Amino acid sequence: MGLTVRPPLPEESGIVSDLVLQSDCGMLPALFGDAARALVSHLQTKPSNPYSAENTLVILDELRSPSVVGALIGSLARVIQRTNIRTAALLFAWYGPRVLARFPRLARAGKALDALEPGDYYLSHIAVLAEHRGLGMGEALLHAGEDRARQQGARRLVLDVETHNDRACSFYDRLGYRRASVIRIDLGAHGVFSFLRMLKSL
Repeated sequence: MGLTVRPPLPEESGIVSDLVLQSDCGMLPALFGDAARALVSHLQTKPSNPYSAENTLVILDELRSPSVVGALIGSLARVIQRTNIRTAALLFAWYGPRVLARFPRLARAGKALDALEPGDYYLSHIAVLAEHRGLGMGEALLHAGEDRARQQGARRLVLDVETHNDRACSFYDRLGYRRASVIRIDLGAHGVFSFLRMLKSL
């Protein structure tokens, strides 16, 4: 089929950011404002944060397009927890003191990760460009993410899907994920977000 899955190149941070925001339900803009795309692109280039290129896989369909058409971001829960201070420092460097006003929202959003176990591999984003869907790319990308999780010693995969996204839920059902709980994140005036948490044992 001509599919290639690999880590992203530095010059691909822009398309990765676009894909991250495409897979997002609006929570990243609620947390980071209009700068969300530029911030994710910036974080892609910095090590030791959840959005780093080291935690990203991209997929290319060599037969249809020579460029990135999908992306997946994920990392071990214990790594996310270990890099929290580093991530906070990167946000402070980006926003300056203005980031302090965002910390209450960030803390509420971060509570969704509190239930993760150290051996969990959390898939925070997976997306394929609309014109390339239905060709097996999402499945190939997800399998590559699962392989990476196994290589890193994960015992379980965890992901969150918007509760009303029936198509995505059915996709994950078919690939062996089970529905576990509903996660609700209340960002006050910036919105309320509900997710179905799905799990898959490795």
